[in-house]
Amino acid sequence: MALVTRCPNCATVFLVTPEHLQIHDGNVRCGNCSQIFNGFSALATVQDAIIGNNLYLSGDDKSQKETSEMLAEKTSNKEAPNLTASRAIDAADKAYTFDGALPPKSSSIWGFISIFLLVVLMGQVVYLNRAEIAIFAPGVKPYLEKYCEIINCTIPLAQQVRLLSIESSDMQMGTAQSSNITTLTATVRNKASFPQAFPSIELTLTDTQDQALASRIFTPGEYLKENINPSVAIEPGKEISVTLYIDSGDLNAAGYRLFLLYP
Repeated sequence: MALVTRCPNCATVFLVTPEHLQIHDGNVRCGNCSQIFNGFSALATVQDAIIGNNLYLSGDDKSQKETSEMLAEKTSNKEAPNLTASRAIDAADKAYTFDGALPPKSSSIWGFISIFLLVVLMGQVVYLNRAEIAIFAPGVKPYLEKYCEIINCTIPLAQQVRLLSIESSDMQMGTAQSSNITTLTATVRNKASFPQAFPSIELTLTDTQDQALASRIFTPGEYLKENINPSVAIEPGKEISVTLYIDSGDLNAAGYRLFLLYP
């Protein structure tokens, strides 16, 4: 038995092999009309005698027409079109006269979409990390400012709390005005090589066993003097002085703890 397939466009019948059909999943090009089709769709088997006695031997038109009708009956259960038999060839030649179908080229639209998505992703990364980029690459800060003008954003001040330190602090119980007022003073230093935003300060009052009695977080607007704008940064290597007046009531605090933090 031999395998044959038929071109759906010109109805030319070809002898094929399983190895040839496996290339490109069966997609082939007709050697007569150049139509690309799937060879599996019209695949059929015929007796070798039909192939040997008719297709490979050069004969007259009548013989070729009989071959076409016999192959058409094998390849379709419906009424077959008037087929034209493929040109008779020598047995030493190839048993088929069509090329494997080339894989379709990718549309260039996907390349543009990929580039667009990459640009959007890079924009999001720059937006989310604009403060860090301005710190570690100060040369690009003017470009970041232009970028923020376009998308209506600002470059926030750095907030590296690990580069801030409390250099000194002191707490005094009671004042001349009231024995319930506790005065806390502290010095905060910026050890970074770049300006930083003012931090918030968490104050915890403790008893003689160092157990917490009360705790509160003070924002920059609460502990800075009135003539200092909270939006102004702590300059590199500079210190700020903090003074807090706390009404401790009857807590009888014996100690305290201070922590610097950013919301």
